Formats: sequence, structure tokens, C-alpha cells
Amino acid sequence: MRSLRWRLVLAMVVVAWLSVATVGFISATVTAARFDAYLRHPRGMRPMPGMPQMMAQMMGTPERQLLADVRRTIWLAALAGVVVAAVVGTLTARQITAPLRRLADAAVRIGGGDLGPEVPVDRDDEIGELARTFNTMAGDLRRAEEARRRLITDIAHELGTPLAVLQANVEGMLDGVVEQSPERLASLHAQIQVLTRLVRDLRDLSLAQQGRLPLDRRPMDLSALVREVVELTQPLAEEKRVVLTVTGNGAVSVVADRDRIAQVVQNLLANALRYTGSGGRVAVGARVEGAAAVVEVTDSGPGIPEEELPRLFDRFHRVDRSRTRATGGAGLGLAIVRHLVEAHGGRVWVRSRVGEGSTFGFALPLG
Repeated sequence: MRSLRWRLVLAMVVVAWLSVATVGFISATVTAARFDAYLRHPRGMRPMPGMPQMMAQMMGTPERQLLADVRRTIWLAALAGVVVAAVVGTLTARQITAPLRRLADAAVRIGGGDLGPEVPVDRDDEIGELARTFNTMAGDLRRAEEARRRLITDIAHELGTPLAVLQANVEGMLDGVVEQSPERLASLHAQIQVLTRLVRDLRDLSLAQQGRLPLDRRPMDLSALVREVVELTQPLAEEKRVVLTVTGNGAVSVVADRDRIAQVVQNLLANALRYTGSGGRVAVGARVEGAAAVVEVTDSGPGIPEEELPRLFDRFHRVDRSRTRATGGAGLGLAIVRHLVEAHGGRVWVRSRVGEGSTFGFALPLG
């Protein structure tokens, strides 16, 4: 940073010196020429033969001293200009490099793992814009770090619970304390399914983020697929005493991976049922809008705060962490939805107001 500061100072001194030297040289040359012309042709006197030569020969010590003083004054002014340029350059360079030094120090702290402090922004120029961009980057890094920590905690919790259940039951069976009944084995199988689903979701999310998720695209009826997923989900809705309905009957043709789009619809329905209480309603339907096939899932749940909406499809983001822990899920479902839909060239969205429920939707190009 000091190198940049002194380069700026040196540049200003060189520019000042060259400018003053040029002006001084021109001024000295013009002054000498004008003075010489004045002596050769003094005002108020009639020109006479040989007078210019005679007047030039009459230039004595005072005249030469005058010219020397003029030159000296010009060079002293040049020196003063250089000194002023050096002082101004130092102050200007310090003003320019001080925020850059703060940015460098903050970058070093971030590199060391300290993501807390931000760089103060007190300028409206390019350096101020750089500081604002740096603070935005630091904020993104903080959120990513928080998400990473939540991921470790969430994965440990999601894996720990079923593993603890499996361990306790298996140890009980080995010790002869727990009976190996069909109900007990079914419960253990359910815990294994939880683990399998979590590992599958993590794998799918990782592949989708890297653009390496294989897709078997074929022509399909999106409306028929929605009805099939609803039929499979109906027992869960009845268990929660939630009314699950399908809207729209017309065919909606797309070219897509049937299994992946079914996974998208399943995740959206599971999310809606998770947050819809007993006696609530969930409606899902497919329709054509312009050149796109649209699927929307609407629930009568509690709704989502407006400030949470932009991050709902981020990985590991959960609005109500305590409630999600109670109802299951690691915050991966909606992230998987977004990546699977975008892999098909589509888009996702959400509309919600607190107390009025939510609508999650996605659109795919028509086939």
C-alpha cells in the first residue's frame, strides 16, 4: 500500500515539476527576448541608424541582474510548486490509500476467519463503491458460514435421531430385552428410510448444483403426473386431517424427467402438509400459461414473513427452525425443487402473507 502511495506522490511531483519547468523556460525565454527588444527599440525615441546595436551594447550589470532575478524567481516558483505538489500529493495519496488499507486489513481478517466487522463507507466515488461491494461480499460470506454451521448441526441432528433409535433397538434385541416383532421391525425400517432420504437429498442437491444431475427427458402429461402424486400423498393428508384437492383436468404436455418432476411435486406437497394444521386445505393443479406449463401448490398454513421469502429456496434455509425440527426435514426440499426445475430450464416462485397461507409454484417450457 505504501508503494501505491509514494507512486501517487511521485507522479504528482513529476507532473508539477514538468509543468512549472515548462512554464519557467518559456517565461524566461520570452522575458529575455522582450527585454532585449525593448532595449533595441526604446519607447519615446526616434530610431536612428545603428541605435539598436548601440542600445544592446549599453546593457550593463543592472539589466543583466534584472534578467537573472526574473529567472531566479521563476525557478524559485518552480521549486515552491514542486513542494506544494509533494504536500498535496501526500495528503491526496493518503486519502486515497487509507480506505484501500482498511479494505486490505478487512480482507486479511476475513482470510483468518473473522467475518464480523465491515468496512466503513464514507465516500461516494469508486472507492466507496468498492467498499460497499466488499461489505456485500462479506455479508454473503457470513451467511454462507452460518449456513455451513447450520448444515453441520442439522445433519448431525437428522442423522443422530434415527441412528440413536436404530442403535437402541438393535442393542435391545441383541440383549433379548426388545422383542423382534413385525411392528418393531417396521419402526426400524422407517428410521432407515429417513436416513436414506436424507442421503439421497444431499446427493441430488450436490449433483444439481454442479450441473451433473442426469435427466431422462421424455414427453409427459404434467397434469396426470400431479394427480398421481396427489393419490400417493393422500394417506398422509388424511392422517393429518388436511383436505388435499386437485384443480384442473386438461392435459399439460412437457418434455421432462418424469421421476425428477414427481420429486419436485412431492417436495412441494410435503412442505405444504408439514405447515398446514388439522382441518386445513392444500390444493395443487397444473395448467398452461402462454408458452409455459405451470404447477402451483396452495396451502392454508400460517404464511411466511415477507423478509423470509427471497431465501426460501436457499439450501438449508428454514423459517421456523424449532418447528421444522419437530416436524422433520433438514431444509433441503425447497432447494432441491429449485435446482431440479432450473435444470429443466424452468423457474420457481412463492407468494405468501402471514395468516393467509402460501402458494409455491414452478413453470416448465411446454413440450
